[in-house]
Amino acid sequence: MRYSKAFIRFAALVLCIALPVSALSQGTLAELWNSGCDLLFRTDNVTVDGEATFSLDGERFKTAKLHYVQDGYNSYYGLTLLTPWSDGSDRESGWIIIADQADYPYEMAEFSNLSIMELRQPGIYRPGIGAANSTLLRRSVQLDALVDLGGLLVGQVESQLPEGAVTVSDQDGGKTVHIALTEDQIPPVAASALSLAAGYLADRWFSQGHDRSAAADTYIPFDSYLTVSQALTNGTVSWSLRRVDADFTTDSQGRLTAAKGDVKVASTFIKDAGVREVEVQFDLTVTDYGASRVKPFDPDEYGVVPYWEVEYGDDDAWEGLDEDAWDAWMNRAMDLLENQGFTVSPYADRGGWTFGNEINISIANPGGDEYFLVYTEDGSLVIMQMLTADWTDETEVKDVDEETVAAAEALIRSFAADQNPGIAEELGDLKAMSMMTDQEGHRFLHFDNGGSGAYFVVRLEPFMRLELFSIADAAED
Repeated sequence: MRYSKAFIRFAALVLCIALPVSALSQGTLAELWNSGCDLLFRTDNVTVDGEATFSLDGERFKTAKLHYVQDGYNSYYGLTLLTPWSDGSDRESGWIIIADQADYPYEMAEFSNLSIMELRQPGIYRPGIGAANSTLLRRSVQLDALVDLGGLLVGQVESQLPEGAVTVSDQDGGKTVHIALTEDQIPPVAASALSLAAGYLADRWFSQGHDRSAAADTYIPFDSYLTVSQALTNGTVSWSLRRVDADFTTDSQGRLTAAKGDVKVASTFIKDAGVREVEVQFDLTVTDYGASRVKPFDPDEYGVVPYWEVEYGDDDAWEGLDEDAWDAWMNRAMDLLENQGFTVSPYADRGGWTFGNEINISIANPGGDEYFLVYTEDGSLVIMQMLTADWTDETEVKDVDEETVAAAEALIRSFAADQNPGIAEELGDLKAMSMMTDQEGHRFLHFDNGGSGAYFVVRLEPFMRLELFSIADAAED
């Protein structure tokens, strides 16, 4: 699911750094490698806190702050992302996700409850279900092969390191390994290992498909991507290390307890951009082995209510639709989606129910997109949403001309006038608040109307359409 990607990127930092740059004295390299693998794949109770700052050619483009607790099959995952605006301020985003199995019987142990609280939607949470996992990273056949390969490369890296590049010192019964390498001291095998690891991460967690042609005409230019992270993930064909200055600390039992440092890598971009330097400054602490606790989720403790109480009203009256009414509402919803350019399979799973004075419609294509629509009793649409939309990397509105923004706003108003005439005149001023993208590189504009609760997303390409239409809060006002 999309909420896990940023943490995976952050947590895998230890693995990616340990793989190519752990230059240690005889025997210590294997020890540190095993400590990192134990933390990521074989530890079921631990707390991880950290911060990482990412810069491109000396300019910061993202800061990530993490608080993660693993407690058996229960976990707490808090992530804050800071993205700089052009005026020097930061846009804050992120989420808290609590996974627990408190409500699941034994036969459902392969699943966990997920309670998701996004920072940009304060006061509410969204429930979900995820595959249960008792370690920081979930293993796979391919990932196991990559880890095994890294273990084999340890000796190669170790044998090619210059003398004095690494120092080992005692630290409270454990030890701290300091690594200081310049570009000319880094073995060539480290660059190949780094590129393999980065490509695997992009394929597994960002679905970028790096096993494809390396021809430059199959990629778009660096500056055409919406965000730096998307450009680097999708368009880099090789990585190399430029500088490493890092400390790794283990305790008396050989467990990793801290990692801190500054690593600079070079991204060779396939088209137009040449070589770009990416610097990562990170500070990670690992504590409470065996003593970490995650309490079952309690909405009152976090001051949140389920999203449907805010969006749909707090009403316990659920009633099934009779067959004729169900067919009428469902046909109307399917026609609307298809007219807007969405794909609805004839084999889609369909559901309908009433909630208070609203009619809820759900449509799910087999193995594909899922849609959710809400109508009021008088036939006015208040929500149209693709539940499987995966917008990422919200940024300022840039590189979108005024005519396009105006056309997107006109689309919202026209759609509202057609689907909810009673609210169309009450939308007030619409403003393009931010821009987002998806994994295919399509751009989206997020609009709202001055904090009333109305929320709209318009996709700009390959053709303009309304991707999300939500005026439930505005209608209640």
